[in-house]
Amino acid sequence: MLKLIEKSEKVFNKVVDIQQFISNMFLIFIMSIITFDVLGRNLFNKPLKGTFEMTELGAALLVFFALAITHRRGDHITIDFVVERFSEKSRNIVNGIIEVVIAITLLFMSRHIFDNGLRMMERKTTTTDLALSIHPFLFIITFTLIIFAITAIWKALHYFGLAVNKK
Repeated sequence: MLKLIEKSEKVFNKVVDIQQFISNMFLIFIMSIITFDVLGRNLFNKPLKGTFEMTELGAALLVFFALAITHRRGDHITIDFVVERFSEKSRNIVNGIIEVVIAITLLFMSRHIFDNGLRMMERKTTTTDLALSIHPFLFIITFTLIIFAITAIWKALHYFGLAVNKK
């Protein structure tokens, strides 16, 4: 059973790594379109149409694709001056509970964003300049939040495992 959990965690970590790569590609995309827009605007007096929309949507996707890897690595800002005074076992239990709360919150958020995506799809809501449909972006964000929630669950299991481990 333990090997199955470890194997599924490795597969899941590959998904998170792919999300990090996609996030990096969105960063390159945003940098490129802004560069081309500035060059087109200043050199040829022809700005790139829809740059604001593409930058806005690209930035949102960049952030959401990067959340799981950031959480897995522990690169979020944390304030733990109270928890650091606890014993190691208590600290691991508290951190595990926090991870469970994070996962539950993310699942509620993902449900809300998915429902919003369904409403946008029914209303055929699009961006103003490029007429891009909004709902696919919301469905992608829902997926990234679910991956983030699963990352929090893995971390919770890790912390609870450390709390019961007798070393």
